[in-house]
Amino acid sequence: MNLQRNQGPEEASLLRDIQAEVSTESAPLMQFILRHGTAIAGFVILFVLVLAGTGLWRWYDNTRNADARQELARLSMQPAGAEQVKALTALAENVPENVRFAAWMTVGQNALRSNDAATAAAAFAKAAEKRDGALGLAASIDEAGALLKTGKNAEAFALLQKLLVSLPGEISAGQLKQMAAEAAQAANKPEQAARLYLDLAHSAQGLETDYFRARARALAPQLVAEEAAAMQKEEKENK
Repeated sequence: MNLQRNQGPEEASLLRDIQAEVSTESAPLMQFILRHGTAIAGFVILFVLVLAGTGLWRWYDNTRNADARQELARLSMQPAGAEQVKALTALAENVPENVRFAAWMTVGQNALRSNDAATAAAAFAKAAEKRDGALGLAASIDEAGALLKTGKNAEAFALLQKLLVSLPGEISAGQLKQMAAEAAQAANKPEQAARLYLDLAHSAQGLETDYFRARARALAPQLVAEEAAAMQKEEKENK
């Protein structure tokens, strides 16, 4: 082979020994490796460099995440107040993506401690954008609670209605529906609040049923009377 002509006596002898040990079936593969050895070596080196680069990036990313969490914990232990919330907000805007949900939730919680419900509502909204599922739901519920504290009752009710529609089937809607009913009442929507209280009464038991029905009756007595009449009529028809 031409490749062997350019090699020294020792290398040529080594290749002949290797070729002698190679079976007839494997000879074509051996020839391919000898012919393209330089390219194969280059690909191997490139692959190793890619792996090394990936590992280095993961190490760097993990280090950044750990540093961000440590700074978040440090700021959270500072005295509550506007300066703390301002520092936490600046951190949340610049932390790595993996830490942003926790950062915005921390901003919201500390803003509430500082009686800054408006900032809390905005922070919880940003946290909800970062997560789906139960964590996103929890952030949105906190946002609705903060909106109620700011007096934005209609906005809170609209958000809670949206959450009720999209609520996963495996999560109970009881507490969320009660919160929505109270938000509707605060937003001067008595009939919608009463309907929610009646829904709660249907799924409750004992004294809770009477409590929710009484809340509904206080808001929309005609609606409750119509429902009671409809239930009596249905019972008679089923007898």
